[in-house]
Amino acid sequence: MSADCVRWGILGTSYISEVMAKAIQTSPASQLTAVGSRSFQTAKQFSDKFSIPKFYDTYQSLLNDADVDAVYIGLPNHLHKEWIVRCALAGKHILCEKPFVLTATEAQEVISIVNKSRVFCMEALMYRCHPVTKKLKELVKNNIIGDIKLYHAVYTANIASIANSTAGGSIRNLGCYPISLIRLLADAEPIEINAMGRINAATQLDNQASVMLKFENNTIAIVSTADDMEMYWQFDIYGTEGHLKVMTNPWLPESHNKIMVSRKDEDKPREINVIAEKSLYTYQIDIASKSILSGNFVGPEGISLLDSLGNITVLEAWLKQVKAQAILSAKAVLTP
Repeated sequence: MSADCVRWGILGTSYISEVMAKAIQTSPASQLTAVGSRSFQTAKQFSDKFSIPKFYDTYQSLLNDADVDAVYIGLPNHLHKEWIVRCALAGKHILCEKPFVLTATEAQEVISIVNKSRVFCMEALMYRCHPVTKKLKELVKNNIIGDIKLYHAVYTANIASIANSTAGGSIRNLGCYPISLIRLLADAEPIEINAMGRINAATQLDNQASVMLKFENNTIAIVSTADDMEMYWQFDIYGTEGHLKVMTNPWLPESHNKIMVSRKDEDKPREINVIAEKSLYTYQIDIASKSILSGNFVGPEGISLLDSLGNITVLEAWLKQVKAQAILSAKAVLTP
């Protein structure tokens, strides 16, 4: 690794890996050096498509490459823990696709190994790196709508049929985003959750789920998600002095983003426009590479492994309640 550039390898050749390949190639502090896949053919095709110098037909072969400083893990959810650990033990810095791991216990185990290995590791919740998230945090911190009483978030997308079915579902694949944003803005962990949802009988995955969170200051958050409905997002914050609404997708922000603020002491809503100078994923890889180069392994906007632990703790509790509720419902139907 040079003083001004991180050499990246990519594990996996999925769509999100293609997105990250483009981002790495547009980041001044990053260089795309290698890709690893489970087969020679897919690795070579990916390498040819993005003009990557090296390609490997096993994931471990990429980790054995001394010319790779950092690894983006774009693998299915259930493989995240294994390959974070393998990367850390190989001395590679890590950017892992969300969700970080599957349980809080796994997160604690991974964090311990990463810290002992003294490598950078970040969960790829890319929206956290975008200027619109920074603006939202600033507005809430400055009490633009007074004391926050309620967060309301909805995030749906028709991805159930294309997402990997192992350790999938709407909570892990979509619900992670609004939970992460609400925890960031609240700057706290929920003390109580109440959840329900709809479990697919064939896959046993949560296709739809809702949760109500309560924080210590009595702020409430309501989150709904589904992975078998058309793309839809909603994010509203209600305070003692007004209402804030994100008009564009806060979890997939683009170049032009809009926030509307309505205060009860103002006749007209304020329109706040947030312009991004580069792509969402380029912001993310820039932050990862600069953190690695600087030796500062805690990113901005609350990005840290402890934050990832907090997020997966909520997601795990949410999913457990949804599954328990589904079992109770099934028993009720079967009871004469």
